[in-house]
Amino acid sequence: MMLLRQSIAAARLFLHVLAGIVLLVLTGALWNNKSSLVKRTKQWWLGGIVQLLGIDVEVHGEVPQPEPGRGLLYVSNHISWVDIPLIGGLTQLNFLSKAEVRGWPLIGKLAEGTGTLFIQRGSGDAGRVAKAIADYLDEGRSVLFFPEGTTSDGSSVGRFHKRLFQAGQHTAVQMCPIAIHYCVPASGDNPVAFIDDDEFTHHLWRVLRHRKIQARVQFLPLRSLEPTALEHFVAQVQGEVAASVADHHRQAGTNTNTQWPDASTPAAREDGAASF
Repeated sequence: MMLLRQSIAAARLFLHVLAGIVLLVLTGALWNNKSSLVKRTKQWWLGGIVQLLGIDVEVHGEVPQPEPGRGLLYVSNHISWVDIPLIGGLTQLNFLSKAEVRGWPLIGKLAEGTGTLFIQRGSGDAGRVAKAIADYLDEGRSVLFFPEGTTSDGSSVGRFHKRLFQAGQHTAVQMCPIAIHYCVPASGDNPVAFIDDDEFTHHLWRVLRHRKIQARVQFLPLRSLEPTALEHFVAQVQGEVAASVADHHRQAGTNTNTQWPDASTPAAREDGAASF
């Protein structure tokens, strides 16, 4: 029975991805991905991914509303590729992803067509991407990136790399930190973590085994990015996100350490890029 349910859910997800390709054409995203129609459609499509994965979303804090003509910068702890549809289904934004995603079948085309920024990790690309983020914000397009530069099991938050925060050297930046947390309500386990040598299809199949997964998303207060005291600012933001994750962890009684090893090994990724 579980195998049948997983197969049906996987088929529905595949059809949803195909629908996304069709919507790229129908909304004109391949020619202009800045329109309000594309932004609304992308948010709806990402929210659909979360629903099809069987994830119930609990939002804490207030989802910020950007000023007209100005984008917001979002930063979040990073647990899985699921983080992207989770946050993108709650607010309109663009993502920063590793360059390899551009070559993924279907998903790469969807990412590129909807305005995703790509970064080549370890190539000294962070300066260019920080300027591209600033340009997006000036165009009124919000951006999300994951400053840990890798995923974790969700029980703690790794060091935030500071280089992409240098977008604040190119334009005034309003930033919203986000803390995310996943668990299965009955057991407290976190099946969403995508770490170490996880393979995408195996991971997806594992997620689909669960009828219900709870995701908690905490939107922390907006603040102005301070480029003149960047190291202190980034450390302060990392501490706030870590404290929020620890609080959700305590409330949910999440059991991660029994399933997942620590995934914070790539600490040397100085570009501080998103993993997905």
